[in-house]
Amino acid sequence: MNRFKNGNALVQSWPDFSPGNPLIVKAALPPFITGIEGANTDVTATEEAVGVTRAVRNPLVFEIKDTNPTCEETRIRGIVNYLRSDPDNAAFATAAKKVSTILKKMRPHYPKKVEGAPRGDGKSPAEKSFASAVGHGRAVITIVSGLGAAYSPADSNLSKASMTTLVDLIETENQNVQEALDNYGTANRLRNRLFKQKDGLEKRRSAILKYLSSFPGLTRSSHYIEFNQAIKGT
Repeated sequence: MNRFKNGNALVQSWPDFSPGNPLIVKAALPPFITGIEGANTDVTATEEAVGVTRAVRNPLVFEIKDTNPTCEETRIRGIVNYLRSDPDNAAFATAAKKVSTILKKMRPHYPKKVEGAPRGDGKSPAEKSFASAVGHGRAVITIVSGLGAAYSPADSNLSKASMTTLVDLIETENQNVQEALDNYGTANRLRNRLFKQKDGLEKRRSAILKYLSSFPGLTRSSHYIEFNQAIKGT
């Protein structure tokens, strides 16, 4: 983008630059550049918003060393330990097995990248795991609810009420992350069109080069050489 902007500065300074193509006339280039700069700003802003919403949501779900001891994963681990503290209680033992199975399913498993596959090929299972965390949490709540009054852990974070509050919050933050991702995707697609579409940057850059190569000397004309160097950054 900056190289095209530098090329435009040259174009605007040439009195003899007067193409017939409306996409590359002098008056058309500055507003087009402004549009791309605005699109770049939107992409940056929406990408940062994704990071902010994930920074709020992620610590609610998975253990991040010792920084978030009340996350869902840690709480479910605590619930398993509590249920196993009474091994002679058949109901607790059965519940412990069920909750332990859920705990093992929580962590995302990343498939090995296929050799030679392009960057970004396929989708990370991370977001799917965060979405599943809501279902896992509700399943654990259902299991311990079945134990009735006998389920009474010392840590209030393991209580049914506290777990319900946390899972509801995770669901809300998941929605916030998804909305931020949708906004980023929309901004990114709009920006890409300004580069790739039929009246985009690549088409205009090529058209300017073709026009300049019609000057005396063709591709050896001073205008062609200067613009070509500008857009190549040389």
